Amino acid sequence: MNDGIERRALLLHLGDVLEATACVMKCANRFNTVGEAVGQEESLMSFSILRMVDPELTPHEFAKRAASAFFLWPKALLEAELNRPLLANLVQHDLFSGHQSGWDRYVADLRQEVPWFAEGLDVVPEPDSEADPVTWPPLTD
Repeated sequence: MNDGIERRALLLHLGDVLEATACVMKCANRFNTVGEAVGQEESLMSFSILRMVDPELTPHEFAKRAASAFFLWPKALLEAELNRPLLANLVQHDLFSGHQSGWDRYVADLRQEVPWFAEGLDVVPEPDSEADPVTWPPLTD
C-alpha cells in the first residue's frame, strides 16, 4: 500500500471514532453502558468500534478514553515521518486496556485498510490506576 492511502484510511477511521463518540454522548443519559446503548439504540449499531470496546464502559468513560486514545492522531498523521507505533499504542493503552479480545478484533478490522497497524505491539496492558504515569513512543524520531 501507499503511505498516502494509509494515512487517509486512518484519518477516515478517526472521523468514524469521533462520530461514534458524539452519538454515544447524545444518548448517554439513557444508558448505563456502551453495550446497553449499542444493543438498544439503532443509530449506534453501525459503529463497529462500539462493539469492540469493553461493553461495560459507561458512555462517559468511553468518550474519555476515546479522546485520550486519539488526541494525537491528527498531528501524527500530518508529520513527514509517520510514527506507526504511537498510533496503535495510544489506542491499545487508552481504549482497550484490559480488553484483549476487543483489541484483537479492532486490529483485525483496521488491518483490512492499514496492514501494518499495531505490528510489534505486546498484549493489551491491564488497566492502570489514575496515578500511574503513561508513556508513549515519541511523536517524532
